[in-house]
Amino acid sequence: MNIFPILHTNRLKLRKIQIEDIPSLVKYANNKKISDNIINIPYPYQEPDAAFRISYVVQGFKKKVRYIFAITLKERNEFIGEISLHIGNNNKTAELGFWIGEIFWGKGIATEAAGAIINFGFEKLNLDKIHATCHIENKASEKVLLNNGMKKDNINGNVIRFGLTKKT
Repeated sequence: MNIFPILHTNRLKLRKIQIEDIPSLVKYANNKKISDNIINIPYPYQEPDAAFRISYVVQGFKKKVRYIFAITLKERNEFIGEISLHIGNNNKTAELGFWIGEIFWGKGIATEAAGAIINFGFEKLNLDKIHATCHIENKASEKVLLNNGMKKDNINGNVIRFGLTKKT
């Protein structure tokens, strides 16, 4: 897979993050509530952070270790968040991560995007298991994971770890 894939759902298009996304990336990522829950999103979030992020996305895809998609609404094609799979050392597992701009919370967007990327991971990347973590107080992310069939593996401090194994 040398061309970055595009995934479609009923309402969403998941695509490669582009330079043109920088203003929206900064607008939505520059939020303390998001940085508190996403380890690699600093606050405040500024244009140099977004430019570095795009480079990080490109390098990860070239090395086949990260598939980080822009979440966009089909009708607008505006960047509203990210969803990603970070591939494990054995190429059979991945860590799922996601965030969306606060004004889009509570609309089922993250659930829909997660379903698409989980299918992509199992069907196109031939993964055996996908993991995810969220803070114990982040009930919205927990709901996204549970709604996509993930099961709680364990709780370590204030972090819940989830897993989903490929159906055979």
